[in-house]
Amino acid sequence: MGKSLGFLRSGEEVFDRENSHLKLSDELIKEVLGRISSEGRSFIEREVEFGEIVGQTICVETKAFDKIVYARRPKRIGHSKFVLGHSSEFCSSVFVALKVGNKWGEYILCTGFVGEKPQPEPWDWKYFSKQKNPQEAKEKAIDFWKNHALVWGSEEVITGTEVIVCPW
Repeated sequence: MGKSLGFLRSGEEVFDRENSHLKLSDELIKEVLGRISSEGRSFIEREVEFGEIVGQTICVETKAFDKIVYARRPKRIGHSKFVLGHSSEFCSSVFVALKVGNKWGEYILCTGFVGEKPQPEPWDWKYFSKQKNPQEAKEKAIDFWKNHALVWGSEEVITGTEVIVCPW
């Protein structure tokens, strides 16, 4: 298990994990965690709105004329959608996902970044398999990613995995 990131408002300690997708400063993650109560949930997805700019999001809306490329990112099993020629956008919210840890009273961070709550990427069968209606959840994700992409150059990609045809 990784380092302690802080505590939820409800008192549970939150730890980073080796393969988390944390993209927040130490101060910002502490502030976000302090605004969340666990309410006894084993998995928490939460968008925290600050009411002022806290950073820039790399997940942006796309248009029909945008140039798109798909590539694999490290620590991911499928291709992510990227848009070329866009910049990140100022944002006032942070999204985090947490899962209950191995010890009582602790949570493990799965992801944390500046931005609104996205849909999982369409290749994330592990996420969909845990939903009440996996097919409906996957369709919702595909609908989201039809009109959204990550800004090219904002994330590391695995060289040689780039394709221009949607792989999902």
